[in-house]
Amino acid sequence: MTAFTAIKAAALRTTGVAITNAFASTAQIAVEMTDLANEVATDILKSHDWRQLTKIATITADGGEVYALPSDYDRMTLGGGIEDAASWFWGYEPFHTVNQWLQFKSGSYAIISPGGWIIIGNEFNFYPAPVVNAEYPYISNLYAVSDAAVPKTAFTADTDTFVLPERLLTLGLIWRWMAQKGLEYSEALATWLDRLWVVSAVRVSVPAAASSCTADEETLATIAPTAC
Repeated sequence: MTAFTAIKAAALRTTGVAITNAFASTAQIAVEMTDLANEVATDILKSHDWRQLTKIATITADGGEVYALPSDYDRMTLGGGIEDAASWFWGYEPFHTVNQWLQFKSGSYAIISPGGWIIIGNEFNFYPAPVVNAEYPYISNLYAVSDAAVPKTAFTADTDTFVLPERLLTLGLIWRWMAQKGLEYSEALATWLDRLWVVSAVRVSVPAAASSCTADEETLATIAPTAC
């Protein structure tokens, strides 16, 4: 299943037009849907801490206080932190404001080992400098994959695929297109949000009860404890 099949389905359901290509097409509906596709995918990406997009990064201590973010970094996972590889019992504490970071660096307050961190200017800033390697979970922004299996930050071709269930993309395109046209879209939005909730319950950390259904087969009914 590809970005094109999601776009084609959304176009057919909203206008009745069966498009034969999307990203290279000059047809109005294709142009409008491809324009929305990456916005919808980004909304889905940012809606949950998807396990398919969760990665573990390693900071290799080199004596410095500043370390680059991964090239595909979108955000830290909710509740995630940076762990001292030498002791998983005690990790780095986040500095909640730049002023707090400056206060600790100036020696105004004593800091508990191994120290703390904050992101400034798209870089991790530690104080004090890590003396051993550290690891942390983050969400990748590579939600698309080319037909050559190369991860991408956006859809650019009909043959690109979505890392997450394609139906989320189709339903998201439907309500976003309807809203853009000034049409009544509340039901379409509710349908997308229901599907988003169900898939996230299976694919994130929210318990999915005792269901044995796959993520694409789940419904609000099957996710109940007594279902499947």
